Amino acid sequence: MQCTIALLLLVLVSPSSPAQTTPSPAQLPSSPAQSPAPASASTTASPVSAATPATTASPEFEAATIKPVKEPNPGRMNDREEGRRFTTHYTSLRDLIQMAYLLDRQQVAGGPTWIATDEYDVDAVGDGIGKQDGKQMVWQEMLQRLLADRFKLTSHWEQREISSYELVVAKGGPKLKTADANEQENKGCRGLGNCTFTKVPLSEFARFMGFVVLDKPVVDKTGLAGEYDIPLKWTPDETQFASMGVHVPPPVDNPNAPPELFTAIQEQLGLKLEVRKTMTKVLVIDHAERPTEN
Repeated sequence: MQCTIALLLLVLVSPSSPAQTTPSPAQLPSSPAQSPAPASASTTASPVSAATPATTASPEFEAATIKPVKEPNPGRMNDREEGRRFTTHYTSLRDLIQMAYLLDRQQVAGGPTWIATDEYDVDAVGDGIGKQDGKQMVWQEMLQRLLADRFKLTSHWEQREISSYELVVAKGGPKLKTADANEQENKGCRGLGNCTFTKVPLSEFARFMGFVVLDKPVVDKTGLAGEYDIPLKWTPDETQFASMGVHVPPPVDNPNAPPELFTAIQEQLGLKLEVRKTMTKVLVIDHAERPTEN
């Protein structure tokens, strides 16, 4: 299973293809806001998943190297999970936390400033990396343990009100093409504002848009089940793709340019995004240390 984010081209491959991508690691949840709240808001984050009882032994990598990046470049972040190997490059601790716990940027709070600026290359091996354990992948559980062991990460869950987008059906109904059963799931962008999703549920589309494109989480509230083929073209603005370290240039005066994102979603998909305040679980960082180089 592999995902690759090459942010200069923004080419992402879906989890079901031979390899998987960072902005949407593993099987994407319906949305962070819809995820079940942890049993205790004061629970220290451990290598065990928030959805897994603490008594359950979590898997771990057999071996892992973590090397600081000498010249950080957030626009080049990429990761790969394939066979027995997990690798990621140009990745901050904040990015690793988001991958490990399936969180959006607004769902990680606290911690020293370096967790968002220092970047690392991680190379790890272990059994069952591509397998799924409940709603998350085994490699995510392994990564949670690695963060606790090597970064001395401790944290706790809180419920906080954050601003998010709700994806709903627009007036006139959806304009979606149902995916063919024989298609292979795939999602990604070839250039800023030119994304294609093949055989994905709307929950994954929403997750991708919130994680990669927008500055807020996106919650699927359409009530539409099934899997769809979704081509989407729009003219991005400077607020989009920022979480990936990409600076969107000002739009040029082009009468043939595609519409801005919110209009494109309504015109092309028959859906719309509405801003809402929601109570959402947030992982608050209590302590973190730079890892020793190995």
